[in-house]
Amino acid sequence: MGIISRDKNQINCIYSSTSDFGKSLPGYLESAEKDILLTDITENMPSSSQWQELAQTLNKSIKDFINTAQVDKLDDDSEYNEDNYLKILENNPNAMRGAIIIHGDNTEHIVNTTKVLDYFGVDSAGLEKTFHTEEPITKSTTKGDKFIK
Repeated sequence: MGIISRDKNQINCIYSSTSDFGKSLPGYLESAEKDILLTDITENMPSSSQWQELAQTLNKSIKDFINTAQVDKLDDDSEYNEDNYLKILENNPNAMRGAIIIHGDNTEHIVNTTKVLDYFGVDSAGLEKTFHTEEPITKSTTKGDKFIK
C-alpha cells in the first residue's frame, strides 16, 4: 500500500495553480461530479516520497513532471538525478507540467485540460451528442423559415 490516499469516490489532483493549465483545471474537474481534493504545489508541496511513488506508479521520471521551458538553464537535454529534479520542482512550482490526477486505483499525468474530460468520460458541454445519431431538420418548423430548394 502506498502513502498517497486513493478513493474511488474522490478525485485527488496535484497541480500548480500558477499555470494557465492549473487556472482552468478546477472547473474541468467539477464536471466529473465527484469529491475533489486539490493539492496546489505552490502552497503545499508533496513530500519526496510522494513524488517518488507517483513517478513509479506512472512509470515516469520526476523530470517528466517539469516544463523545462519554465526553468532557467534547464532544457530537455539536461541530465540530473531524481533528487535534483525534485529540488528544481520545489524551487519552481510554476514549472509543473500538467497535473497528476488520482481516482481510486487510476493515476494519470494529464497535460491537456480536455484530456481531463476524456479521463472521466464527460462531454465538454455536459450534453449528449446527437448530431451523428439524428437526421438534420431540412424543412420549416416555424412560420417564416425559408429554406432554399
